[in-house]
Amino acid sequence: MLPEEKIKKLLEWFVNESSTRKNFLEYRKKTSEENHKWIQPDVIAKISDEEFENKMLEYYNTGGGRKALNPIFRDRIIRNKKRLRETILFLLNEEIDIKQRLDEILDPNGKYHIEGFGKSIATSLLMDFEPTKYCLWNNKTERGLGVLGFEKVYENSDLWGNAYLKVLDTLKKLIAIKPESNLTFEEIDLFLHTIAAEEEGIEAVKKISETDDSKSDDSDYIKFTPFEKHLEEFIVNNLSTIGLGSQLELYQDEEGNGRQYPTPVGYIDILAVDRKNKEFIVIELKKGKSSDQVVGQILRYMGWVRENLAKDYNVRGVIISGDKDEKLEYALKIVPSINLFIYEVSFRIKRVF
Repeated sequence: MLPEEKIKKLLEWFVNESSTRKNFLEYRKKTSEENHKWIQPDVIAKISDEEFENKMLEYYNTGGGRKALNPIFRDRIIRNKKRLRETILFLLNEEIDIKQRLDEILDPNGKYHIEGFGKSIATSLLMDFEPTKYCLWNNKTERGLGVLGFEKVYENSDLWGNAYLKVLDTLKKLIAIKPESNLTFEEIDLFLHTIAAEEEGIEAVKKISETDDSKSDDSDYIKFTPFEKHLEEFIVNNLSTIGLGSQLELYQDEEGNGRQYPTPVGYIDILAVDRKNKEFIVIELKKGKSSDQVVGQILRYMGWVRENLAKDYNVRGVIISGDKDEKLEYALKIVPSINLFIYEVSFRIKRVF
């Protein structure tokens, strides 16, 4: 974990210098105020099905004004309006302990569970309902906390509600580091997003933490060249046909897909899944990293996927390199769960006139 003094400097930078904060905070505050007006039990209980559907579609498409959620689940959630309305009213019922509410909604066996209605949209609704009481909890929250060194906020054995309370308590501690700024949960969410996903935030973390041994691994910040971006696009668009696995598909969850998939321990280049063979596949492009860096990085990602997503699935790794690397080959000889592939590029010139 970064020392508290360095976290305070990061918060000061965010409050006083961040262009992301200047450009988006007022919009997010205004949107949250508008959402707060209708995300209330008495309003949701009375509005017509048509109005309820329109509001939920708009909310889902914008992530409540924060980040659009993955549309692959949108229609499944909206389809049964009666069920969705009951789930949201249960979520907002303050007479029931928040732990019970989230457990019943987020656990696949919960009474109010709807496939695709995950922690991101549930906690976004909670924060708009009571912005001083509840925080947002999504992948960027965890990634931002990971950048600060909070890599184990909750245990994998924790139920959903208990894990959320631990995340909430951690964000309160962040706010308490700089109490004079009166930061809100909305601002802390934007702060975590900025240091996790915005170039200015990544650079600020590197600059402020550069004298500290706990700084983030620079290998996570290596940029793609234009060619590597095209290579990544090619792999994503041809997962099932390029020989990595016969039934591979890009992993999808409530917040997005498996391309540049955010985790508390770094961004996975491509996260795929083979449902037939019950495997998660972590794919990393070597992109200038040393053999030791890329092996350590992919093992870290595979470990995170195994602990947090895999359940009864196996986890396999794939490293894709542009040339042979003897050191890398030696390292992988004793790691049978990681395969190495070499890509080749060819050009063909065709006369058209």
